[in-house]
Amino acid sequence: MADPTPPPSLPSVRSEVGRLRHVVVQPPGVALDRMLPRHIQHGSADYLLFDDLVHVPQAQAEHADLRMVLGAVAQVHLLEDMVTTVLDTDTGRDGVLGRVAALYDLPGDSLRRLRELDADALTQTLIVGTLGGTLDAPELFQPLPNLIFTRDLAAVTGDLVIVGNARMPARQRESVLTWAVVDHHPLFSGATVSPTSRRISQLRHSAPLTVEGGDVLVISEQVACIGASERTTWSMIVHLADELIESGFTSVLVVEMPKQRSSMHLDTVFTLADRDVCVVYPPLLTPGDPEESQVLRITRESSGKGTVVEALTGDLVACLADEGHPLQAVRCGGGHPVHARREQWTDGANYVALGPGVVVGYARNTHTAREMSRAGFRVVDPHGFMAEFQRDFQGDPDQLFGSGRRYAIHLQGSELSRGRGGPRCLTMPVVRD
Repeated sequence: MADPTPPPSLPSVRSEVGRLRHVVVQPPGVALDRMLPRHIQHGSADYLLFDDLVHVPQAQAEHADLRMVLGAVAQVHLLEDMVTTVLDTDTGRDGVLGRVAALYDLPGDSLRRLRELDADALTQTLIVGTLGGTLDAPELFQPLPNLIFTRDLAAVTGDLVIVGNARMPARQRESVLTWAVVDHHPLFSGATVSPTSRRISQLRHSAPLTVEGGDVLVISEQVACIGASERTTWSMIVHLADELIESGFTSVLVVEMPKQRSSMHLDTVFTLADRDVCVVYPPLLTPGDPEESQVLRITRESSGKGTVVEALTGDLVACLADEGHPLQAVRCGGGHPVHARREQWTDGANYVALGPGVVVGYARNTHTAREMSRAGFRVVDPHGFMAEFQRDFQGDPDQLFGSGRRYAIHLQGSELSRGRGGPRCLTMPVVRD
């Protein structure tokens, strides 16, 4: 296990591929067990954003493998444990219950029953949706199966914490839990929180101002990318870009994306695998393709008082090169149009970095794996990686990242991918070197 001692600045993420130090995840559990066929019916009032029912034991095994490789280099924090820590304080508990009561217009009897629960039982109640959090207990709310995708809850961008404001009603209770953690958990002590995030959290209806962390990528200390997607709105991006530039970024590239479920976030079509390597869904870069994305740049006005939006020519990779960040593009699906679309749907472009050149993806995307191998990445399963990590690097992350060796660690992912999220979606980095 890596040294858990936090670095001086916490939280801080200045690169997608800097060595991971602290990361927040949420394992699959009873919330997924509670899902029924009505919860996967598009258009239903009960729709919970999954396309199929998940075999929970297999999803738990896949997530355990993810936590194992994350824990090789970083301290891994479980979101449910962080929520319990907060709910064990009077201030945290009162704040969460007040927000939940307002969100659901809870009757006094229901609120009284929640107040009587201890911190752990209240946490499970709020995640699972039943009183006490067991499968057969009385139902109070819909479950929160999407909580496993912690990336969308908050995005640490430079030294600024952007707290997600979910577009979909099924995820609104997740925002309540996220605010509790950001405001009261020691991991976020001293954090600089986006003023816009704070402001919209106080609005009961804020549909024009939505953002999820899957649309926010930190390219470097100077450049951030935000996807204008199905889940993140332009009006929110304009506010956030101003804050990011004020906090030290020189430019924010906005990727105008089709508003569709298949590419709901920027990180479903584009992620970084090393300082000079990206994994990309080819239609994003293909002129004339219906899924080609327009890139715009937001910078500070010459007066220094506002921002200016400029449409750029060329695709995202070309625009990043113009910003001083040339990238080798590894093609999701190997570039074949059929394989690309199939593997993008199962998160073939969604990688998360443990550090430079060491990333985690899904093994089911075999054509993408071959492309990663051609780009110089050793494709291994989690247990194979851990064996080499101990044998070749004595379990020392500094030796691993100093070796120049590249790894693509591929989880099985057959069940986790049913929720339309890959390893990047499943992780919320709080501190990177």
